[in-house]
Amino acid sequence: MDKAELERVVAAHDWLWAQWWPALLALSPEQAQRAVGGSFPSISATTAHMVWAEATWLERLLGCAVVQTPASPAPLEVLHELWQQVAAKRKSGLEAADPDARITYAYSGGTATNTVAEIVLHFTSHAHFHRGQLASQMRLLGLQPPSAHLIGFFRL
Repeated sequence: MDKAELERVVAAHDWLWAQWWPALLALSPEQAQRAVGGSFPSISATTAHMVWAEATWLERLLGCAVVQTPASPAPLEVLHELWQQVAAKRKSGLEAADPDARITYAYSGGTATNTVAEIVLHFTSHAHFHRGQLASQMRLLGLQPPSAHLIGFFRL
């Protein structure tokens, strides 16, 4: 993957988040925190996992110490602010990054080395996976999730 392709994948990823944030922020605290099941019990917990995972991968990409995930999910407004900070920091960090550069990082199973492109593909596909869970969780609450798909960005 060349630099332009990498930037386009990240732009599509950020576009998808932009389609979801209004729906997430429109939830009442009770809706966001109601346990409906899934990998994480609530929309709030699923969103927190997604945002903290992106923050963690960003720190790995930048060679920084990984931030600790808070014990309890933050309100969606706080998660949105954190995601905006992560997206801005990631954009500036990736502008100078070589997609083929190898990054060595620590994770719960030890250490690993991946290219910048592989890491970007991972955190974007990770978010896609959990976005499907968010859609199911919203439907379980009787709500309509956003109808936004990756291909929609590329059709623009």
